[in-house]
Amino acid sequence: MKKIWKMRRDSEAVSPVIATILMVAITVVLAAVLYVMVMGFGGPTSNPPVAALQYQKTGTNTYKITIVSIDKETLWSDCKLSVVNNTNSAVSGPLAPGSVTVGTEKVTLTDLAGTSDTKIGNGDYFTIVTKSGNTYTISLLWGSKADSIATVTFTAT
Repeated sequence: MKKIWKMRRDSEAVSPVIATILMVAITVVLAAVLYVMVMGFGGPTSNPPVAALQYQKTGTNTYKITIVSIDKETLWSDCKLSVVNNTNSAVSGPLAPGSVTVGTEKVTLTDLAGTSDTKIGNGDYFTIVTKSGNTYTISLLWGSKADSIATVTFTAT
């Protein structure tokens, strides 16, 4: 029987030029995928806001904790309040303007924009009735992970 085709021993699968172009293309695609993963473009990310608190004594055993600044729009309902003193530590549920009890402490939240406003703003404040001699750490917490966005510590006199 006669062979219809001959086997060539010097044949190559692809030319060296095409092989080089393919290797460069694969490298660029892998680098782009790695860049997207590292930079977080693969999904939504939410960074907690950053705020600053300031306290001042306003009366006998009463302190006012003011939100001096907050860097992005934040809803009250996304936040919680943590109150830690010498004997107790407690975290409130989602916040809203008005009175709330956090552990054994009575806290009143005042929103300068009014009760219909759902956002935290500069100048909004908490009033807390304290016990003399206790050291208090008040933290404003954000999100489901309860990230601390601002903390203030003082000793009640």
